[in-house]
Amino acid sequence: MIISAHQPAYLPWVGYFAKIARADAFVLHDLSRIGRRNKLNRNTIRTATGELLLTVPLNGADVRAERPLNEIRVHDDGWRRRHWKAIRLAYRRAPFFEEHEEFLAGYYGREYRTLDELCAPFIDYCASVLGLADRISRLSALGLPPVDRTTIVPELCRHFGADTFLLGPHAADYLDFDELRRQGIRPEVFVYDHPRYRQQYPGFVSHLSVLDLILNCGPQAADIVKGGSA
Repeated sequence: MIISAHQPAYLPWVGYFAKIARADAFVLHDLSRIGRRNKLNRNTIRTATGELLLTVPLNGADVRAERPLNEIRVHDDGWRRRHWKAIRLAYRRAPFFEEHEEFLAGYYGREYRTLDELCAPFIDYCASVLGLADRISRLSALGLPPVDRTTIVPELCRHFGADTFLLGPHAADYLDFDELRRQGIRPEVFVYDHPRYRQQYPGFVSHLSVLDLILNCGPQAADIVKGGSA
């Protein structure tokens, strides 16, 4: 069994969901502490004039204190109105915009207290659209003892009965792969070869939010996430 984990992120990129697709179980690490250089509150969409970075403002004191994601407060300065306006302008002529407009309007129409509270509904919705919803759990709901980035891997493998853990390309910087193997866990580094797909504007831009893929490719998005092309 293959398991993986990642912090909740705002408008995650295509590779985020490819990692979910590669694993049998995926855990949202909603108890992870945020770093000062985090990029979990921002991602990029594509507009008629180029890429646009959408950033959610966070409470500065919470970020400086490196609080857990479920305690990082979102600063409501009108960002929801700005982001929804930008998405509508960028994608209103995308082939599958109308199919997802109701969800997006509702998503940007309600308030969010914390970063985790903001990210979870979007991830859940996209996972459902891509046929991946049944793989996702939340660390806070598992009842595990406190973990850090060196102990979370064996704890999750024990909990799920997994023998393989899918890791990001920088995991070797802080994890002892030999020690994991001694514990009967096979570390597998996930390197994603970003697929090309049809976009509504000329040319192709990679590493955008998965929203770009879903609104442009509709039902084909699930296969494309797994490495296909269109």
